[in-house]
Amino acid sequence: MSLTTTKPAPSTTRWGRSPEHADAHAAAARLQARYPQLVIWFGETSGRFYAMDASGLYERPTLDAITMLVWQRTNRPRPRGRGAAPRTPTRTNPC
Repeated sequence: MSLTTTKPAPSTTRWGRSPEHADAHAAAARLQARYPQLVIWFGETSGRFYAMDASGLYERPTLDAITMLVWQRTNRPRPRGRGAAPRTPTRTNPC
């Protein structure tokens, strides 16, 4: 008796990437490429987008919402106040 392995049919979904969600997966992959310090993906079961960084896991219902979250997490303004870096003084023309 010989053991043979069969390959899945080309239409078989592998690793949770079904054709009806291809656009969402591609959008998540493009966002991941723009922000390599984060892990970003689309969950087919929940239909939601996810982002993960060193501080935690975030879930948003739309691509726009996850994009805004990712932008906010990576483009934080410089801190103000006591611990902020000193500003360089502006030079005035003595003449």
